[in-house]
Amino acid sequence: MKTARLNEFRHARRLKALNRLAQILLGLSLVLMLNYLASKYFTRIDLTENQQFSISAESQAYLRQLQDPVDIIVTIAQDGNDPELQRIRKDLNKLLLEYEAHSMRQGKALVRVEYVDALRQRKRTRELVQAYNIERENVIIIAANDRTRTIDLPELYEAENGQWQSFRGERILTSAILEVSNEESSILYFLSGHGEMRIGDVHPTRGLSLMESFLKERGFIVRELDLTRVQAVPEDAALILLVAPQAALAPAEVEKLRRYAGDRNGRLLITLEPGRKHGMNDLFYDWGILVEDTIAVDVAPNYRSQEGDMIVRHFSEHPITKLLYDYNATAYFGQSRPIRIDPASLADDSLNLRYLIGTSEKSWAERDYRTQRPIAFDPDRDLKGPLSLAVASQRSTSSALGLSISGGRVVCFGNSDFLANNRFQIYGNYTLMINALNWSLNRNVLLNIPAQSLNRYQLVVSGSDLKRLLGYFAILPITAAALGILISIIRRR
Repeated sequence: MKTARLNEFRHARRLKALNRLAQILLGLSLVLMLNYLASKYFTRIDLTENQQFSISAESQAYLRQLQDPVDIIVTIAQDGNDPELQRIRKDLNKLLLEYEAHSMRQGKALVRVEYVDALRQRKRTRELVQAYNIERENVIIIAANDRTRTIDLPELYEAENGQWQSFRGERILTSAILEVSNEESSILYFLSGHGEMRIGDVHPTRGLSLMESFLKERGFIVRELDLTRVQAVPEDAALILLVAPQAALAPAEVEKLRRYAGDRNGRLLITLEPGRKHGMNDLFYDWGILVEDTIAVDVAPNYRSQEGDMIVRHFSEHPITKLLYDYNATAYFGQSRPIRIDPASLADDSLNLRYLIGTSEKSWAERDYRTQRPIAFDPDRDLKGPLSLAVASQRSTSSALGLSISGGRVVCFGNSDFLANNRFQIYGNYTLMINALNWSLNRNVLLNIPAQSLNRYQLVVSGSDLKRLLGYFAILPITAAALGILISIIRRR
């Protein structure tokens, strides 16, 4: 009886329906389980040449150590008529996908990427302006823990003769992520008591309020310091800045700075003005820096703006100035004094001194600027250009094991006006300042992340070669179609 019922058509159709339903449920379960396992356990393999779609092991290690979310906001407009912007978006998109993938925690990425088109997303753009105080488009904002870092597009590429040669976005982005996610903020002390330019001052030519905001937005703690009120430089000082002193420092103050920079491997960033006594000859002698009582005069027309500013066009390939060197950028200085390397320091193997910026060949260092009118070049007294306007000095010390250890660092500029409110927003000026600060603090330079070369491939194919390639690629689909038609005809018969 049961055998007869199984043979009934209606009962067999029900069994087939149940069988199909079971297969569908099992298939869905398999897909869901595979997706769940893939979200928890996955491996990415980059088979491209030079690992173009991968980030370095160092960046991956930093991303694994993240504890809090990091927001990366790209404000590059989707302009189809600008091939450079399209190339930047493409390079960034590949890189940021890797950052998201390697920052996954329990199915969520700690690195959160957002693309904002300022021309189309006006409301979101206004929110970003209010939240991060940005005043220009085509920038990348890195934000975490109430700290932000803004990256301009030229920082992403190394250039030669105005042409992009390699993409260093990974190095820049990883450095920025470390900067904003680091819970310990660097404390910067601005010296006071000698008529220096002051933080918080909104005066256009003597104030540093824009610089102060710039530093605070990047997570730095900014404080003032009067050396006459303390026994020594505070232990938490990451960097001491002396900006445009109008009077000489007392010998006791200079001695405190010498001990900080020499004995404690401290970091100093000093900007001086022409004609002002500074009282720091002993300090500069320790670090191989020569500051003379002269002014830099540059009569080359391309090195002087209509407002009278000195246009700085010569930069070295030092980490402080390399970005400006690569892109032929400019900085705008007021009246400056030459800063040179002391020839007597060349015998000191522990010092590494580098020129940073310079003037044109039509410049000279004028000694009689106080009395001579009009100012003219005197070959018997004046020093012919080009002149150096800034020097970076780094000291290396030897450990008990014979290893060379990085010591203190001192950067000295012969101009202070480039930091004032009326000039600070110029790209070359604030780039010069933040790079000098980062180099002094040894930030960004410790990342061992090479830049990726921009490989371009071009396939040259003649007309006959193109026809041959089309024939080769057509053989397989035509053969498959012919076999299908032949099988269909045989089955019908």
